[in-house]
Amino acid sequence: MVIILAYKSDNKLLLLLRSPHLFFAALIFTSIILETELNITTNVAIAQESDQVQKLWETPAQLKTPESVLYEPIENVLFVSSIDGKPDEKDGQGFVSKVSPADGSILELSWVVGLNAPKGMGVSGDNSKLYVSDITDLVEIDIASGQIINRHSAPEGAFLNDVASDKQGNIFVSDTGTNTTYKLENNNTALRKWLRTPELNSPNGLYIDNITSNLVVASRGGSLSLVDLQNKTITKLGAEVPAGSLDGIQADTSQNLYYVTDWTAGKVYAVNSDGTDYRTLIDLQKQGTADLEFIESERMVIMPMMQDNKLIAYRVLE
Repeated sequence: MVIILAYKSDNKLLLLLRSPHLFFAALIFTSIILETELNITTNVAIAQESDQVQKLWETPAQLKTPESVLYEPIENVLFVSSIDGKPDEKDGQGFVSKVSPADGSILELSWVVGLNAPKGMGVSGDNSKLYVSDITDLVEIDIASGQIINRHSAPEGAFLNDVASDKQGNIFVSDTGTNTTYKLENNNTALRKWLRTPELNSPNGLYIDNITSNLVVASRGGSLSLVDLQNKTITKLGAEVPAGSLDGIQADTSQNLYYVTDWTAGKVYAVNSDGTDYRTLIDLQKQGTADLEFIESERMVIMPMMQDNKLIAYRVLE
């Protein structure tokens, strides 16, 4: 006699079988039950995550490997950088687009051209200039005209990535390839090494916390770090933070949260700003969630999907 126990919705199924044919039939039946149960559990988990956000829009798939999105409030527009090629190749194919934050319509696909592999972006203190990382250069763009007005070369730069600006108008740039952060001081034309250390753990996303005077670093190596803007000391954000191929980072100051993307996992995490806990806010179940933006007045998270050539926007409901 063979006895098989199967669990489904907390009910036991007890099968007493004497025939080998019935035994194999029972195994197939049991596997179907377990697979169904697993699918139900997975779908419930996804539904629970979707209860936290509401999808608003997505752009047409006309962008070309979009890496970063940045909201500019004066023009009420989204700037989007597109690599359009290899992320480390100087091919002149990269560009920056303008997208409507209201509905995701592409206002101007090739607003700024002549870039190589543009990634992170930041704006000057007076909102007149856009700064874009471009492999080994920080490119300065006049927002009014859409023209490139300067290229700041990073000494010993290899793979410039994200860009952030502080309230004094200083621009910070991460170099994922050399564990370096560069700084372009306000009213200065020279981009200088500000901090180079293995502790940066392949730095990617940058966010300036002007309240605590920290540079918050999301690392491709899977860590979140705080760098004191005054003395450059580095501390880990906390024990309960996500570990993965972290990419972009923005803050929800009203909720004391950081929103962090995991490029490989296709997720957006909501991380307590004191590092005590985190949760998955959005799970797209596909790779390519890159350098995101958060518009706090609209409770809107906007993500470039690099492999899908588009942006996706969600409203945070809680």
